[in-house]
Amino acid sequence: MNYRKTAIYAQTDASTAKTEPIDLDLSEVISRLQVKFNATNSTHDATDHPAKQVSKVEIVDGSDVLYSLSGQQIEALMFYNTKRGRNYEMEYRNGLENRMVLDLLFGRKLWDPLLAFDPRKFKNPQLKITHNKALGGSLPTTATLEVFADVFDEKVVEPIGYIMPKEFKAYTSPSSADNEYTELPNDYPIKRIGVMGYKADLWWDNIFTEIELDEENKKRLPWSIDAYDLMQLAMTEYGQYVETLVGTAPTIATHTWFVTPVEVPAPMISPIGGSWYGGIGSETSGGYISQVFTVQCAFRALISGIIPHGLVPLDCGDQMDPDDWYDVTKKGKIKLRVKAGGSADIKIVLEQLRKY
Repeated sequence: MNYRKTAIYAQTDASTAKTEPIDLDLSEVISRLQVKFNATNSTHDATDHPAKQVSKVEIVDGSDVLYSLSGQQIEALMFYNTKRGRNYEMEYRNGLENRMVLDLLFGRKLWDPLLAFDPRKFKNPQLKITHNKALGGSLPTTATLEVFADVFDEKVVEPIGYIMPKEFKAYTSPSSADNEYTELPNDYPIKRIGVMGYKADLWWDNIFTEIELDEENKKRLPWSIDAYDLMQLAMTEYGQYVETLVGTAPTIATHTWFVTPVEVPAPMISPIGGSWYGGIGSETSGGYISQVFTVQCAFRALISGIIPHGLVPLDCGDQMDPDDWYDVTKKGKIKLRVKAGGSADIKIVLEQLRKY
């Protein structure tokens, strides 16, 4: 058997918020880690998006940070790396369990022999998962955590390195049209830069207006683009994000549920075991849908939209060809300029090629 899935952290109660350290003491090369976080809801009213229940996933080797993203950032990169939305439902109903799987992919695809995580290349690699069930779902009362690894078994591989994603910078943009400058690191080639931000009732291109990447004080501009154009071009490449959610309208009123696409989320709703809800939805932006229900009912909704968790990619070359990625190790100063259009929490995410 060339490949094998192994449980490296058995299902454990995660009802108490904490950071869980897990030793990565495997002798096999890892193509992917899967973090499984399940939480049981105690109400029909949605608290927030379930991905917020995992605020940080890190891999560290002493003080060396080898991987560091939030659950939302992982979900966004899952889409950009596979062009697929989540394959499981978001569950917001009272008494039922929402199940979430976060994929930490270390190569260009699953079972990439060239790029994978080799724990033997480090002294004491450790996976650290920070979770708090209360931050998402529908006011969950209990939760569990489980971790799996997809490893090369009988197939012998010698990867040259792995893809290292990190949240590089976080800041709050001003409401005025000010520029935020970020000097990017030039220690490892960059596969992708992610500009991430969203806020309820703001369109993505109301938060950002211009994005520019310059080398050595504008000697060269690899990227210089209007934010709306960047969004449109990225979504032309990656298409619609599609997912399913299940909920209940407990009263005849307007209710809100949180979704992954932050721009133009369009729900197709069907009732579960009851009459049609008879409601209308208002146009929304910023990671939620709002529906007016005229009857109490459970329903299933197919959601399609764009920009998962507000992250838009600046792809640096052919994403399947490491030799074509942005080799900043041969450059001088590199600055990312992001011009604000509205106030929101902004994150800059990098995917870098870290060689052994």
